[in-house]
Amino acid sequence: MEADGSVMVVDDDEDIREIVKLSLEAGGYRVTTAMDGLEAWQHLSASPLPSLILLDLMMPRMNGEEFLKALRASPQANIPVVTMSGHSASNQKAEELGVNGCLTKPVDLEELLGTVRRVARANFRSEE
Repeated sequence: MEADGSVMVVDDDEDIREIVKLSLEAGGYRVTTAMDGLEAWQHLSASPLPSLILLDLMMPRMNGEEFLKALRASPQANIPVVTMSGHSASNQKAEELGVNGCLTKPVDLEELLGTVRRVARANFRSEE
């Protein structure tokens, strides 16, 4: 399963998932959504792999950090991840987790699209 112009948005806030999904679709991306790490994990095993995962850190059932640890230990470990968090220490946490970027909530839609474009394009090029 090759990555394409698709993004998975993992966030327990339905409004954020919907706004991010609509923004990305307007930018030409195919978007799947999940309400937590557990649902995201199920999507990864049943669907084509996304070019990028936008991941909230604070979620019920399986939080972003737990999902990221499982992802990094799996065959899909090379999928880039950008965290989205409203927490003040989110940039520091993103560095600790070794993700490809960090967006601070409330997410600026221009910054969102720019980050997705940059990270997804870098991932696409590395697979050619």
